[in-house]
Amino acid sequence: MTVLATRLDAAVSGFAGRVGYALTNLTTGERVLARADDLFPTASVVKLPILTTFHAFVEAGEASWEETREITDADIPGGSGILQHLSFPRAISFRDAAWLMICHSDNLATNLLLKTMTIDGTNDLIRRVIGDNIRVDTYAGFQPDVPVQSMGQATPRALVRYLEDLAADRLPGATHTLDVARMQFSHSMIPRYLPFQAYGHSPVRLANKTGALPGIRADIGLLATRRAQAAMVFMTAESTDTGFTFANEGEECIGTLAKIAYDAWMDGDEQ
Repeated sequence: MTVLATRLDAAVSGFAGRVGYALTNLTTGERVLARADDLFPTASVVKLPILTTFHAFVEAGEASWEETREITDADIPGGSGILQHLSFPRAISFRDAAWLMICHSDNLATNLLLKTMTIDGTNDLIRRVIGDNIRVDTYAGFQPDVPVQSMGQATPRALVRYLEDLAADRLPGATHTLDVARMQFSHSMIPRYLPFQAYGHSPVRLANKTGALPGIRADIGLLATRRAQAAMVFMTAESTDTGFTFANEGEECIGTLAKIAYDAWMDGDEQ
């Protein structure tokens, strides 16, 4: 076991639930894996592969980015997003829905894209375009006091492979997908303890997508500095901390793991 792997393993030893991760140093080729082939709930992390599949959907001539769909208050799914707080009915383009789905994790925008492709159609595209072990199980949405159901499942290995393919521009719309993910508004996990600046000059460039449900946290992202580039996938589940505070156990765990990997590969001494 490498020094980096040992440090990561020690950092998760006290976590109350399951932790899995898959990390690739895209500069050196080094990989570090833990429970990488276990299925974890994705929560909203799966919205990034959904954007990739919608690019494939558009490239196949099934839709155009400027098309609009009307949404009403009957479509509101609950949970994250800003569309649900606006006036209805309103028309929204697929392009704007995609941005809201990633940057604000908007559930209503997500469901507009999913209903256009259908869940079965989305999963078929994921398998054909991205690969196995990533799937969408249900539409986006969350209601308090209702049993938690993640909208998707994936393995850390499958998600880091997906990030590697995005970085190498091997997927439909990869450049646009990463441009949108760099405008992510949620910074409480991977960049939590990094010298990342959301506005202005930042020594760390980040494109990521987070996921959060009671007892579940996940974050996947591509990080770049002048020194190196890395793909990082962190997934937690079955935590006893079911809250949504900044001190959430899963978010702190992911932030700590990301900082350990960053120090080893991108800022501190190479391990």
